[in-house]
Amino acid sequence: MTFSSPGPGTPADEAPKKLGAGVLLRGTGWQATAQFVPLIINLVLTPYTIHGLGLQVYAIFLLVNSIQLIMSTFNGGIGPSVTRYLTVYAGRGDKVSATELVTTMSVIVTGVVVVVFGIFFALIPKFFDWFPMLQIDRSGAVFLLGTQVVLAGVTQIRSVFQSVLFAQGRFAITSIAIIIGHAFYTVGIIITVETGAGLTGIAWIFIAQQTVGTLLMVPASLTHLTRAGMRFASKSFLAEFFGYAWKIQLASWLDTLTQQVDTIIVGRARPEQLGFFGPGSTFAQQLRSVLVNAMGPITTFVGRGVGERTAEGARESVERLQRLWARGIAGYFAVAAPAAYFGVNAWLNLGTIPGVVAAVLLIAHASAMMVRVLLVWCQILRQPGLDVAQGLVFLVLKVIGTIALVIPFGVIGVAIATAISSVSAALFLCWISRRRLATPLAMPWGSVPWPLAIACSALSAVCTYGAHLLVGTVVPHGVLGLLACGLAAAPALLIYLERAIGIRRLIGAVKGR
Repeated sequence: MTFSSPGPGTPADEAPKKLGAGVLLRGTGWQATAQFVPLIINLVLTPYTIHGLGLQVYAIFLLVNSIQLIMSTFNGGIGPSVTRYLTVYAGRGDKVSATELVTTMSVIVTGVVVVVFGIFFALIPKFFDWFPMLQIDRSGAVFLLGTQVVLAGVTQIRSVFQSVLFAQGRFAITSIAIIIGHAFYTVGIIITVETGAGLTGIAWIFIAQQTVGTLLMVPASLTHLTRAGMRFASKSFLAEFFGYAWKIQLASWLDTLTQQVDTIIVGRARPEQLGFFGPGSTFAQQLRSVLVNAMGPITTFVGRGVGERTAEGARESVERLQRLWARGIAGYFAVAAPAAYFGVNAWLNLGTIPGVVAAVLLIAHASAMMVRVLLVWCQILRQPGLDVAQGLVFLVLKVIGTIALVIPFGVIGVAIATAISSVSAALFLCWISRRRLATPLAMPWGSVPWPLAIACSALSAVCTYGAHLLVGTVVPHGVLGLLACGLAAAPALLIYLERAIGIRRLIGAVKGR
């Protein structure tokens, strides 16, 4: 739990450890594991928790969680911005600058947290006026709300140190912290339900979770810092940093709004179809989130490359990464779209609309994910304004298209509007990056073996259609029906990966060869 310090005759800055494809892939694996473990735990525990706490108390639990999620968005873009700078410093082996940044941001974030979250804490009594349902268990709700406010602030401060681990490629530590925290959550929920501890017991569960995470992450991050850098950054650097951070925050808000605006419009214009749109949209988003786990490792890879070799020197390796990423994205979504159509329909048994929504939205996600390496490149090169610009294009086109198509075509029109606006925004980003960046990347589209992707998509459609015919007779509707369609699509994905990338190559990269 101490800062590292240079020994006699040893410079504070050290030669950085090289990060290769193996570190990137293993980091993505750790990130994905940290996502799937909580997902599985929640699927198992949710019915038990609902019945154990009672529906009304469980509703309060969900409401407080939603409030906490809203509070967590008030970060000013500092978290992602700190990560960007730390990856570049890690690439240079510059511990002094990294420590200076962490020291400065820790103090600033702590000050902001005390003021902003202090206001939230003072407003807790007002929540009982806005949400009378909290009166069901007033003392428990007060304790849980207060706990969530304090822990939300602690999480904001800890994110600065977590960024140090990301910059160093130590994704295992953060993932293990999440997994252990959810082990505490599992045991705590069982104890809470069995003892009748209610909302107060849940609050103590969250305290235990965040304590574990803090004790694992913060000391581990300090080993990558040095006492020589424990000073405040200059005013000129802070002006540069926050000039970057506010654009990151704006891009984040735009992304959140873009993800939610179609649900809001459907709920207003075609509320009778929201029950069909929601499950299909959520399923497509979950498939997309599997790939989002790679963005942390990719950011580390790109940032450290720029730090080690400058933008021009790193461009070749980043373009090579983008080629592999684009090929993988194309195959993943080409196989997933037809599988989602049949799988979601087999899962929900609500007709074909949810499946169509899921399949079309996967096409939208494919185009957005195709340019994610390019987006990271823009951010690392201190051009987050390009992210903001493409986010505005996406949002404006999506709102216009959704309003135009929701009445005549219902939620299928909404999904089509999303796909068109997503493809347009991706093309816009490619165009504007070529004009604005001094070291632009090649376009990702040319790296994709499109005939192979189309053939594997057709194979996925045939296989999942065959599995779908068995649902309702041999295989029941529900999770098993969804699983059957997913397994049926697996051969098409394996064929694509073998032909487009090489499975042995992927396995060798993961093993570090």
